[in-house]
Amino acid sequence: MKLRVAHTTHYDYAEKVLFTPHLVVLRPRENHQTHVLDFQLTTVPSGRITWMRDTQENSIARCIIEGSSKQLVIHAEITVELLQTNPFDFLLEPHAANLPFSYNESEQASLAASLLPLADSSQVSAWVTQALGQRQGPTLDILTKLNSHIFQTLTYNRREEMGLQTPNETLTLRSGSCRDFALLFMAACRELNLACRFVSGYLYVPPLLGQTPSENRADNAMHAWCEVYIPGAGWLGFDPTHGILTNNNFIPVAVTSFPETVNPVQGSYLNSEPVENALRVEVSIEKISF
Repeated sequence: MKLRVAHTTHYDYAEKVLFTPHLVVLRPRENHQTHVLDFQLTTVPSGRITWMRDTQENSIARCIIEGSSKQLVIHAEITVELLQTNPFDFLLEPHAANLPFSYNESEQASLAASLLPLADSSQVSAWVTQALGQRQGPTLDILTKLNSHIFQTLTYNRREEMGLQTPNETLTLRSGSCRDFALLFMAACRELNLACRFVSGYLYVPPLLGQTPSENRADNAMHAWCEVYIPGAGWLGFDPTHGILTNNNFIPVAVTSFPETVNPVQGSYLNSEPVENALRVEVSIEKISF
């Protein structure tokens, strides 16, 4: 399946401002399932764009914006091919088939950052116990139950404001966005001593007949989910917003143990005084054939 993604970020300012270098995290990660056929990144005003890979092998564009302007537009055009795969086509290592289990020494060293407890997550332990009843049993059954529990018991709220709710905030409010649900799932996995990381990307969901855009939780926006490292399966994707394992409709852009580091656009304006400004983001995903 081939998809075309258009992602545009508009900043409008009340007066002309200068800009710091902006980091743009929008180029999909390539793997055995995801192939990037084309990626075009442009800015208005124009500027110099260089590329680097961070510690997680995410592709980061560094945009040096030239001159001053009352607007900043960052536009990405992406063509990607997603190969059909079976998300259950793996064999767990025998020692990892049931919880609790321990990673071997080399895995623990590599996964250290993905095992750290998350800040403001003191309510998660009791919530996990309540959701599971017990913490022992088949690893995949427990993870699937947690994933489904978030989907079934919490209210999805497409928050337009930047930032994440902490796990405690999401449990208190009983609602959140996809990134909030992903962070809660991360906290639950780390409570179970499972390495888990945050994934930012896109999800292609063909609209169903009679469905309105507001009913599609991935419509016109970036999406967030989690990956859990399980020996034998490797990094296995879980989407608590929809209560499913990830499949060939998911387009990963960046992975991290620290979600705030993979915001799609990172930068600021320069001015002697604060300037009134507004942000708009437009995302479209369409299936193509060629």
